[in-house]
Amino acid sequence: MKFGSYAIFDEVVHSFEKEPNWFWKIKPPTSGDELSIAKFMTINRVELGPDGVRRELPPTYAEICHREIALLFAGTNIPLDAEKSVEDGGEPVVKIGVTVEKIEAVLKQMPHPMVTEIWDAIADAVPTWGPQRPNAKSSSPK
Repeated sequence: MKFGSYAIFDEVVHSFEKEPNWFWKIKPPTSGDELSIAKFMTINRVELGPDGVRRELPPTYAEICHREIALLFAGTNIPLDAEKSVEDGGEPVVKIGVTVEKIEAVLKQMPHPMVTEIWDAIADAVPTWGPQRPNAKSSSPK
């Protein structure tokens, strides 16, 4: 499909601060991604309290972080095996085309500072996504 002037095709490639040879690609969100995150934010999870009462709870900060990163995932060269880089034929820690849940499962195994670094890169690349902070940079056209 073609969407003329509304189309945003440019992915953002984030190089990691402590591993500059590794990258994480961030795709621009589609309307479907916006719908997914909106549903995720409003369809609450239910927990059973110690008193036996069921309560609806909003997603946690970390859950929002993982979901946004997973929805905008466009590729990475972080190697699955430390002995063989992706560029040398190794497998990436996350392959393109896997489910959001599989991406989230990998994110849960990563060091938290690494995950928050990706989320910060999303905030720089996509207005209204990522951790909300004043004066976020934007590479998207206005």
